[in-house]
Amino acid sequence: MIYTCTITPSVDYTTYLPSFENGKLNRTSEVFYYPGGKGINVSAS
Repeated sequence: MIYTCTITPSVDYTTYLPSFENGKLNRTSEVFYYPGGKGINVSAS
């Protein structure tokens, strides 16, 4: 078993737009947050 110590993890997020209109105010309908960063990705593998 390999243990990792991630000093500076980051937060990745993904947003979804129901439609996109160029030049207008666009609001997202959903936002998802995921742990990320090199140490998190190595640990998950």
